[in-house]
Amino acid sequence: MVADSRRRHALALDIGGTKIGLGIGDDLGVVHAAHQFPTDPTLAPEPLLGRALDWLHAACNDHGLIPEAVGVAAPGPLDRASGRLLEVPNMLRWQGFALRDYLAQATALPTAVQNDANAAVLAEVLWGAARGADTAVFLTMSTGMGAGLWIEGRLIEGPCGLAGEIGHIRLTDEGPVGFGKRGSVEGYLSGPGLVQLAAAEALAFHQRSAATTLPDPPALTPEAVFAAARAGDAAARAVVGTFTRMLGRLCAILVDLLNPDVIVFGTIGTAHFDLLAPGVGELLRVEALPESAARVALRPSGLAQRGIQSALAVALAALDRGARATGTAKHTDRRRPR
Repeated sequence: MVADSRRRHALALDIGGTKIGLGIGDDLGVVHAAHQFPTDPTLAPEPLLGRALDWLHAACNDHGLIPEAVGVAAPGPLDRASGRLLEVPNMLRWQGFALRDYLAQATALPTAVQNDANAAVLAEVLWGAARGADTAVFLTMSTGMGAGLWIEGRLIEGPCGLAGEIGHIRLTDEGPVGFGKRGSVEGYLSGPGLVQLAAAEALAFHQRSAATTLPDPPALTPEAVFAAARAGDAAARAVVGTFTRMLGRLCAILVDLLNPDVIVFGTIGTAHFDLLAPGVGELLRVEALPESAARVALRPSGLAQRGIQSALAVALAALDRGARATGTAKHTDRRRPR
């Protein structure tokens, strides 16, 4: 792909508990080069980031690109003021690491760090399923569960940068554990939470001498649960039913609270949107205010390379903030991430 020299370009790092995604992209959301490698939880951040920066430097040279900024999407929560990671699943040595300052010093470029939910909603509003929306919510539904909140044309972060940490909300007194809480949103609506639900349901079936095709751990994964449900397994269908019900309950709360135009489903929700959306929509019609429920659209992610494009959106939002601060902004679109 030949890059357009008239476009602004940025480096993108999508940091996760199992892999790091890298990319170079432009302000149209086009990713010109991408790469990923597994994270090693035994290593400190510096060796992994050094490897990432070596690849990004080589890719820029190969494509003849000059990046203007660095954007990072990282598992939340994080300290917005310092750019430090507060909690990274499976990567204890990253906790407290000054990621923004490290990358800014290493690249000599403006660097911005956002949690993955905030980064994703920025990208969806720019180029994806929420493009042009005035008010939108992105639900991660992956290893963890958080929300990116785009309200009346701006990202909502809160004074501590912790707005949208809905995984911490308790839905029931009992249930799977997530975010350190039994019965929490993350307990029900994350990958690990879904596995907890499935393990409990499979055990209950076995105790009743009922048949189920759900595998035992570690083969019991979210994909295995949904595959079994699609094949008609009763235990798996019960688990997916619980997941759908709790997702519908959460979406009804969000619709009544925020009156969004769009709610975008992340990883699990995108992969299995056809199974989840009808039930969630039905619950919305019952649980949420009719006017708000009629307005909101439920959508899967519209981004082919969401992790990298999310980090790219973070970099471009930082460039826009800098341009406004210096009076060099080229646009006044209130829906542009800021």
